[in-house]
Amino acid sequence: MSDVEVRLDGNVLDGIATLICGDDTDYYRAGYQIAKFFRAAGWRDVDECEGYRRTWAREQLEQRRDDSDALRGVLLRLADPREYLDDERSRAEVIIELNRLLAFEGLHVFYERGRPVLSQEVTAANRITMEQPAELKASLAEIVNDARFGDQLQGRLDEAYVCWHAGAPTAAIIMLGSLLEGVLYDVASSQRRDGKEPADFLAPLLKLAHAQGWIAREVFEYSEVLRGHRNLVHPRRQLVDSYAPDADIARIAWNVVVAALNDLAALPPPTP
Repeated sequence: MSDVEVRLDGNVLDGIATLICGDDTDYYRAGYQIAKFFRAAGWRDVDECEGYRRTWAREQLEQRRDDSDALRGVLLRLADPREYLDDERSRAEVIIELNRLLAFEGLHVFYERGRPVLSQEVTAANRITMEQPAELKASLAEIVNDARFGDQLQGRLDEAYVCWHAGAPTAAIIMLGSLLEGVLYDVASSQRRDGKEPADFLAPLLKLAHAQGWIAREVFEYSEVLRGHRNLVHPRRQLVDSYAPDADIARIAWNVVVAALNDLAALPPPTP
């Protein structure tokens, strides 16, 4: 999709400038780093940042507002994992906000072979980023093999929803991650026919589900919200990271889990 034409509204450019500066995320860029960012995005003849960082970044974007290739380079660099070495959580936060902004322009960033790609296909991603909570289309008892296990998992889903809307997003995300791990393990155990026991950790289970086509691409992409934030169950990790998720992150996590569950509910029953 490298030939996707990029034309961005002024308000969207404002949001992109804010993302580049990192003022609203944990990935803050100093002035010299912002200039370095533009160069990494393929821009030539970029001077050093002068004055207020965000104002300067916005001016750079405005100067090349009619240059589709230049703007595309910025969008792809914002999503590039090489910008966030050893900081997957920050990348996950940036990609969520970036795609929220791009949705207004009918654009979406996803990944192929670990590299970001710009696309005009946003319908699928909308179910993750939409403001209203996604709705589960089947009961958990219908998705897993054991009805009692399904009831237990449904209880976790209900508790996660209560935590989210009661102002406890950290508790909600931890609960959602554990719920999805349990469901994926059950589905993997029933679907695999190679005699191997599936891993019982969320990250490899998500990779397996994506590789097997059990969950859609955009669900896997946004699952970073769960994989990174679920580690907050360890208090020391949260202290070291100096981080606490907010209600918006909990909403994304909810939509990711419900979208995954809906995809799993659509799978054909395993062949005996």
